[in-house]
Amino acid sequence: MRDASVGRDALFADLVDTGGIGDITANQDVVSVTLTLPVPSAAFRASIERELTDAIAGLPAVTSVDYEWKPDAADGGARIDFIPDVKNVVAVASGKGGVGKSTVAVNLAAALADAGGSVGLLDADIYGPNVPTMLGAPDDPPTTTRDDTMVPHEAHGVKVMSIDFIVDESDPVIWRGPMVDDMLKQLFGDVEWGELDYLIVDLPPGTGDAHLTLTQHIPVTGAVIVTTPQAVAVDDAERGLDAFAKYQVPILGVAENMSYFECPDCDSDHDIFGTGGGAHIEEEYDVPVLSHLPIDPSVGTLTAENETEAPGISIPLLGDLRLPRTREEREPVTHLPPIAIRDEESGTKQNFRELASRTAARVNLLNQRS
Repeated sequence: MRDASVGRDALFADLVDTGGIGDITANQDVVSVTLTLPVPSAAFRASIERELTDAIAGLPAVTSVDYEWKPDAADGGARIDFIPDVKNVVAVASGKGGVGKSTVAVNLAAALADAGGSVGLLDADIYGPNVPTMLGAPDDPPTTTRDDTMVPHEAHGVKVMSIDFIVDESDPVIWRGPMVDDMLKQLFGDVEWGELDYLIVDLPPGTGDAHLTLTQHIPVTGAVIVTTPQAVAVDDAERGLDAFAKYQVPILGVAENMSYFECPDCDSDHDIFGTGGGAHIEEEYDVPVLSHLPIDPSVGTLTAENETEAPGISIPLLGDLRLPRTREEREPVTHLPPIAIRDEESGTKQNFRELASRTAARVNLLNQRS
């Protein structure tokens, strides 16, 4: 079975080598296999079962194979007093702003949680904390425990903490480096994270104080670099890659966002921002492209307003007109979950779920090697 290379495409390594194959029993002509999938995601189960069944099918007198799955997240083992119950810290970073880094972080966290992982999301973008809005988290100040530890809010199965919960939204954050350092250490260490498979950290753009604080005080399992296909974004992403190399933080891979636009009218893809940005980084730095994420307007649609008819009037020659609603007359809005976990199926949803599965697989591979 070792020669079958089962799971290599999904896990970046053979399932056997990851320790993912557990008990194997046979009852007459039925073989039962227990699998510990080293990523908390069902995205690759069908393909792995198919590969494994093909590998077993050659055995004599075997007519069927039953599978029992026990999802698990590999533990990097680098625990610290700051966050003693967190298995893996995953940084999401970009060399420049405007490439959709926070969107990637939010959907990555939501997809991992939806697939069975215990996930936290730390909004470390001190100057532009958008994660609570994107995730639909409550904007109330966090409660505290008896020992004054903050309790993170939870949305869509993700524990989330942000400076946005602490500082009044009308007050701009204009801080020097030491203040940023102190706040980030507080958001890490003074929060009741509990046991987590993954703590996703949404870093601010660039390579500044927040990155130094993270890498100096926290054992980061690896980083996901977000870029677009454009040369300018790729140049800045490469600076980020070089910075993480100096910090000795492994790179899990690249998420190429806004890779293309799928036209709903002509049913074809259009490369709005060019092509090849992620592939260039993959070749230059020997890190995989985890997913190509399209330009999809539904990704940025965060709320669904209840649709009831506005009051109308009739004007000669113009016919019936609907008056715009006042703020007081508007219906409450319903916050939509991140697209990676919405009910309706779409190519964009599957791309984000692929990103989550491949990110978790890379985490597992790095932990196996360490």
